[in-house]
Amino acid sequence: MNRGYNGSEEGGRPNRYLTFRRALLLGTAILIVRSAIVLYLEDQEQLRVTIDDIIFPVVNGLAALSLFRAARTTRSKDEMMYIAWAFFAVAQVLYALGDVLWSILEIGLKETPFPSIADGPYLAYYPLFLIGVLLLPSTYQSTFERIKSLLDTGVVTIFAILIFWSLLIAPTVATLEEPDPLANAIAVAYPVADLVLAFALIALIFRRIEHIAQRPILLLAAGAVFMIIADSRFMVQALRDVYVPATLGDSFWLISYILTGLAGVLQVETVCVPVKPSAERPSPGFTWPLYIPYICAISAYAFLIWSIEQEDVNLYIRHHHLAAGVGMIILLIILRQIIAIKENTMLYAAAQKELHQRIASEREKEHLIKELESKTSEMERFIYTVSHDLRSPLITVSGFLGFLRDDIEKGAWDKVGEDIDILEGAITKMDMLLQDTLELSRIGRMMNPPEDVLFSDIVREALEQTSERIRSRGVSVVVAGDMPVVHVDRMRAVEALVNLIENSAKYMGDQRDPRIEIGCMRDGETVFYVKDNGIGIDPKNHKRVFELFYKVDNRSEGAGAGLAIVKKIIEVHGGRIWIESELGRGCTVFFTLPLSDSSITEDDSNR
Repeated sequence: MNRGYNGSEEGGRPNRYLTFRRALLLGTAILIVRSAIVLYLEDQEQLRVTIDDIIFPVVNGLAALSLFRAARTTRSKDEMMYIAWAFFAVAQVLYALGDVLWSILEIGLKETPFPSIADGPYLAYYPLFLIGVLLLPSTYQSTFERIKSLLDTGVVTIFAILIFWSLLIAPTVATLEEPDPLANAIAVAYPVADLVLAFALIALIFRRIEHIAQRPILLLAAGAVFMIIADSRFMVQALRDVYVPATLGDSFWLISYILTGLAGVLQVETVCVPVKPSAERPSPGFTWPLYIPYICAISAYAFLIWSIEQEDVNLYIRHHHLAAGVGMIILLIILRQIIAIKENTMLYAAAQKELHQRIASEREKEHLIKELESKTSEMERFIYTVSHDLRSPLITVSGFLGFLRDDIEKGAWDKVGEDIDILEGAITKMDMLLQDTLELSRIGRMMNPPEDVLFSDIVREALEQTSERIRSRGVSVVVAGDMPVVHVDRMRAVEALVNLIENSAKYMGDQRDPRIEIGCMRDGETVFYVKDNGIGIDPKNHKRVFELFYKVDNRSEGAGAGLAIVKKIIEVHGGRIWIESELGRGCTVFFTLPLSDSSITEDDSNR
């Protein structure tokens, strides 16, 4: 299987003379030829033994060389993988050495090869193979995964111990007849060594090695399985004194050697021939190991029941010992289920948390999109309004500059003064519009830190700032008591209330008894209001009054930005604003503001 090897893998290319397909064909041919020889020489046991003593060391040696080749190739890629494959190779070399010594003793010296010097290399194979398995790099596992792997390993290990002890180890101990203690120890060592090999397989099954090439490892595992089968078959037949050497049953050893050699060849190809990104496919997860502990638990229980019913079969193990082993298996299974339930609960909680976070993120995203759309729409309206209203005084200035030029040329000095007055008025209006526009744009960007303040204090400050207008218009103001504490930018809140009071005073019309009421209502939600008995507003214009530069009466003073500013201040605080009004029946402006966490009211503060 190693024919044509010249070490070219060191440079990153596999040997073109030795491929996995050719090695597989060669191994299959050897197995077929050996089987044909065994069948053909059915009546010539000694000749069959001689041929096996030649074939087995050769094939085993080729397998060992293949493993060394795999280790050498892997060294430049992964140091830990190199060490693991080196242990596999050394283990196989020792087993091949055992075959060579066995053949020398049996063919050359005509001695009985058991017990003999060959047993040392044979027995060294098993722990070295286990070390190689434990050195294979594994992927990261969470705490729960590690605990479950340990419990699964424990279940299968206990089951393996029960089976090996009942069927191999204990019967071997019970049938020892050699007076030599060393021979007896060697006889017992082989079933124990197979138990070690079984543990290596268990560790290989439950360790996470998905990130490395799996097919070579699976071939190694298959070789170990056939090794256990061959050893177990030999020991069972030897205990019953029915073993016949060099039969088809001994092919299990040969199959083990061939699979091990193929694992080395495939490892070389895997390392030296990288998979192209376009050809990569996700590796399917191996889920079948999850069922092994449960299969072992069921099998252990069935074995216990069978051993109780088969009273004529001596298993060399007491029933209560076997029952204790089964009980330990069941206990580990229960612990594993508890851990799995705990893990699933935590995973479910984490999934729910992530789901809620995603839902919250989506809602926030939708809210931001709607807010952005609203801001965009508002900006479009703002730009249109500003451009439209600023254009009017600009047209006035442009037109009357022409009139002023004509009047100066004609010497009509009496009209020049009128032209200048009109130009000054247009410029003053433009300045007012620009000032209001600038004020509106600053709201939200230049907010002071919010503070807790009695709403009655805000009302008092607003009335102080509007006292001259209120007195000149003869307006009476009524302020309700028991005002709550609000959490606002005090300066902006006063500014909003000043605009509302001035707006109410401005649109009183010919009211003989002008009156303004300021208060709040508490009906599930605290709502503040400024109510007047002025000219009122047509219901169809209730929304338009909050637009920039809109005025109910174009003859009134101001630029018409007051309510737009108030609306902006209220909304920046997270509140709402609306009006209720009809023509000739006054107007009430309602709005909300964030309340303080404190429950203090004006009445409380006066006590």
